[in-house]
Amino acid sequence: MVKRNPNLSRLCGGYLFPRINRKKKELIEKNPDAGIISLGIGDTTEPLTPHIGAALADAASNMTNRAGYMGYGDEQGMSGLRQAISKTLYGFGFETSEVFVSDGAKCDIARLQLLFGCDAKIAVQDPSYPVYVDGSVIIGASAGHEERTGQYGGIIYLPCTSENGFFPDLEAASDADIIYYCSPNNPTGACATRKQLKKLIDFARENNQ
Repeated sequence: MVKRNPNLSRLCGGYLFPRINRKKKELIEKNPDAGIISLGIGDTTEPLTPHIGAALADAASNMTNRAGYMGYGDEQGMSGLRQAISKTLYGFGFETSEVFVSDGAKCDIARLQLLFGCDAKIAVQDPSYPVYVDGSVIIGASAGHEERTGQYGGIIYLPCTSENGFFPDLEAASDADIIYYCSPNNPTGACATRKQLKKLIDFARENNQ
């Protein structure tokens, strides 16, 4: 009998964002007049601009006739889109072959974890976006969960606090294979300076990360 991945049972409390939404709904039910400013998830609050909506509608309409139907696109993303991105991307002059259009950051992070496997030592910002930790747990790159701290063994947590300017002490990650770093950091909103980012890259190179 096939068995499920045992690492899934190590996840504690479920995925963070559904938990936040449940708590928000409970609060609204008890306090229907409460004015809530939700900082829980990076959701959108404004509608699409008209020209983007029109382009999406045209693209969908084109798929309904033989002349416009295209089937699966290239594995790296639609060729026309990648060409347009390569011409306009920050003015850095990327080649089309260097552009990859994915289905989202969380999926890409999961693929990176799959690429490096369960033996890679992981370091993450603390606090950090949930997928860095949860994905590492699922792939088997962690040990048991400690209820008191809410952290997993086998993962290096790099505190980001007001005292250190929300930029982690990299020396704590000197024996890590992979450092997950996100700027602006969700949920602190802190942005790293160019000097800090150079420090991070130099540190990673020096430690073969």
